[in-house]
Amino acid sequence: MLLSKVASPVLRVVLMLAAVVSAGPAPAAAAGTDSFARPRLPEPWRPWTQEEWTAPAGRYCAFPLRVQVVSQDVRVRVVDRYPDGAVRREEFAGPLVVDFVDVSTGRMTRRDAGGSGAADYRPDGGWLRYTIVGPAGFGFRAGDHYPQGYYLLDGLHVITFDAAGTRRMAVAVGKQDNVCQTLAGPA
Repeated sequence: MLLSKVASPVLRVVLMLAAVVSAGPAPAAAAGTDSFARPRLPEPWRPWTQEEWTAPAGRYCAFPLRVQVVSQDVRVRVVDRYPDGAVRREEFAGPLVVDFVDVSTGRMTRRDAGGSGAADYRPDGGWLRYTIVGPAGFGFRAGDHYPQGYYLLDGLHVITFDAAGTRRMAVAVGKQDNVCQTLAGPA
């Protein structure tokens, strides 16, 4: 995560502690090497492209939701791997501006979604946890453990995934703007 982007010193400390705790204990040193494990350095940053997409009516919103990229310069890097080489954790960062569009009405709202985040994966490649220092977008479906919608999350948010892929908002510090409600207009 890009902690320098976080203005609050208290939030930076919380994020650093969360990163240390979620990383788990350091791996034991290999036989015949120093008695202390050497920390692995993150791999180099590489470009990452946010693709445009459309979710059908009912997935996040009552209407089909389209996300159109206006501008981006997002990058990603691998921070940790499993012993077999599979990615354990990736970091994402960089500017991203998107238009959220209600496909049925054409109503649109433009938002900055260029926060940073860390994705933790299970050994099989499935999602385990996604930590966001927003703003960044994330969707919850019917059956998830959070109200259905597509949210622009600003602040510190941690989403966890059980083995079946059900999503839960484990930490929510900051704003959660449901763009489905924004696009639907006043009730």
